[in-house]
Formats: sequence, structure tokens, C-alpha cells
Amino acid sequence: MNGAAHQLTAGAAVGFFLVHGEQKNGQTTAAPLVGGLAASILTKLPDLLEPATSPNHRQFFHSIVFAGLLVAGYIKLDEWESKDSTQELWKKLGKLAIAAYLIHLALDSTTRKSLPFLGKL
Repeated sequence: MNGAAHQLTAGAAVGFFLVHGEQKNGQTTAAPLVGGLAASILTKLPDLLEPATSPNHRQFFHSIVFAGLLVAGYIKLDEWESKDSTQELWKKLGKLAIAAYLIHLALDSTTRKSLPFLGKL
């Protein structure tokens, strides 16, 4: 799966998710557009940590175990009660980054090489 496909998928998925949330709340903001754009950039994180220099580049940061750690981190962030608007911004950015990362891993898991369980540490 190439980088453009990762970016398009992450941007669209996060954007649609945020639009759905706004429709439930009856509000309209730029959040879906901004969030989708941010997700399309943040979905590059796995390949920044482990550049795709060969078909076997997927190690720990492209692994099923790391995906599980990210899900646990997302749950903790979701439960965290921010005390002010700055903390709320960091909470939203963290959740957005984790979602974009997980979308990248989900797309990589559909390729012939898939994802290693643990990879090399």
C-alpha cells in the first residue's frame, strides 16, 4: 500500500468520523476538515519510525503488539479528564495521532507481508 493511499484513507476516515460526531451534536465546525488533514499527515508516523527501505521493514512499530499498545493508550486518553483547553487540545491531538497510526497499520495488515506479531525490538 503506498503513501498516498494511506493519506487518503486516514484523512477520509477521520473526517467522516468527525462529521458524524458533529451531526449527532447538531453543530458544524471546521473540525472534520482540520482533523482529516491532520490525520492524512499523521498517518506517515509508522514509516518515519521504520522507513520503507525494503519489503521487510516492518518491525516493532509496525507490529500487532504495538497496535495493541496504541489501543490501550487511546482508551487511557479517552478516559483522561482534561482540566483546561490546552490539555483538551493535547488530548484530541493524541487521539488523532493514534487513530491515524492505527489506520496505517490496518492498511498495512491487508498487504501480502501483513504485520509481524512483535517484530525486532
